Amino acid sequence: MIKILLHRILIKQDKLENANKDYVKMREMGLVLAQGEDQKRAQAGVDTGTVVSVGSTAFRDFGTDSPIQPGDHIAYARFAGKFLTDPESGEEFVALNDEDVICVFHPE
Repeated sequence: MIKILLHRILIKQDKLENANKDYVKMREMGLVLAQGEDQKRAQAGVDTGTVVSVGSTAFRDFGTDSPIQPGDHIAYARFAGKFLTDPESGEEFVALNDEDVICVFHPE
């Protein structure tokens, strides 16, 4: 388990296949792309994900309580953060600075 510290946000990045319109259309047509370096680079450019945990001092420098909670779907600065792999589960996450969060998506 990864415990995020201070002003960081831990997120589970959206998969390229679900975030990119072209990949969604190809999947709907039954096409499957092999995992290659180009696709890994494209995955790094995905800028949305689900909040897993919020550090104890996140957003405090902005004079506010945290506007995000675990489970929120957010957008963040493209190519921001550090990719981390949980040593226990092998799952991949992204650790962001609180200032890299752009918005929270709320269903109406």
